[in-house]
Amino acid sequence: MAGAGLGQLGLWLHLRGRRGEDPALPAIPAGEGPALVLHVSGDALQAEAQVLRRLARSRSDLRVIRLAPEAAETPDLAHDPARAGRLLDLARPRALLLLGSDLPPALIAAAQARQIPMVLAEFRLDRSALAWGMGASMRRQLLSHMAAILLRDAASHQIARRMGLPAARLLMTGPVSEIREPLYCSETERVSMAQQMNGRHAWFAASLPQSEEAAVLAAHEAALRHSHRALLILAPREPARIDALAALIEAGGLTVARRSEDEDFGDEVQVLLTDGPTEMGLWYRLAPVSFVGGTLEGEDPAMRHPFEPAGLGSAIVHGPQPGPYATEWQHLDGAHAARQVRSPEELAQAITELTQPELIAALASNAWKVSTGGAEVAIRIAEQVLRALDRPARAGKVPA
Repeated sequence: MAGAGLGQLGLWLHLRGRRGEDPALPAIPAGEGPALVLHVSGDALQAEAQVLRRLARSRSDLRVIRLAPEAAETPDLAHDPARAGRLLDLARPRALLLLGSDLPPALIAAAQARQIPMVLAEFRLDRSALAWGMGASMRRQLLSHMAAILLRDAASHQIARRMGLPAARLLMTGPVSEIREPLYCSETERVSMAQQMNGRHAWFAASLPQSEEAAVLAAHEAALRHSHRALLILAPREPARIDALAALIEAGGLTVARRSEDEDFGDEVQVLLTDGPTEMGLWYRLAPVSFVGGTLEGEDPAMRHPFEPAGLGSAIVHGPQPGPYATEWQHLDGAHAARQVRSPEELAQAITELTQPELIAALASNAWKVSTGGAEVAIRIAEQVLRALDRPARAGKVPA
């Protein structure tokens, strides 16, 4: 591989003199099963539990030696060739699994010297990896030792190919996204409400902060001009806003029914006000389209998780503010599984366009695949690890 000499020099310089004085090593689980050393970076902590569950189902006797940034001994071990080598000699692992984008140089070098297969997953690259300085060359050298590299996105896969990494070892899997249990709703209630809706097009504004109320109501007025029977189901961020919000809606010329008062909503009702955060699973199931409140202005610290509507068949509209879910929104948008808007005007346009069943179905289907795809990615990572564990052990030359 081009630049291999520079990479080897960079790795040697990086590790030279990094000899820890603390002899403590991570605990090695007792047992007769194969050992796996697991190194977890901070950007992959979410994936760890799912991958380990998949591995345990296939190899209940697997002994996992976990290294992670929050463990006091990990930074030294990741960069200290002597301590990394001692750990591998004591544990005699059949494989290493590296989760995340941080590469532990000493651990990788020690495993390569002992011919222990390594799987790198939940890995992401940026364009700096294409540079030709010593740091980038060292990264290429470390990556060249991997038996398999499972990448989080297509851009990283492209960069890895341009780096000259063997195509046969590269897999573009996407991230191990969080798996969330579908929100509960009463099926009897859902059937009853669906009958009352009588085939009307409905959309749901979930956990809506006061700052976004005007934009949502304007978007609904635009939808009514396109489909006069359209229904807005609105869950305010603060349930205490219900009465004031009802008065505001009526003052704007729209008819409103309140769920808290058990008011019926026939075709003449244009807005159904719900009891705030309660019954969210019901509304996601009833509304073909959901707008996630707090994403337009970014004021809502209690923003709903984007996989809530995704997992219940509702097409998602959201603003430019990701809140605590930047990774989830990036994944949904990249898979054409959500519609992002940047202004109240774009929100009105999107809600109007998303009265078309084929557009709704495409978004909802893609969103469901994304929200449930984390399990599939975890399975693919586990498969690569199991393959490495099953390789015949090789007697590699251990440096003195």
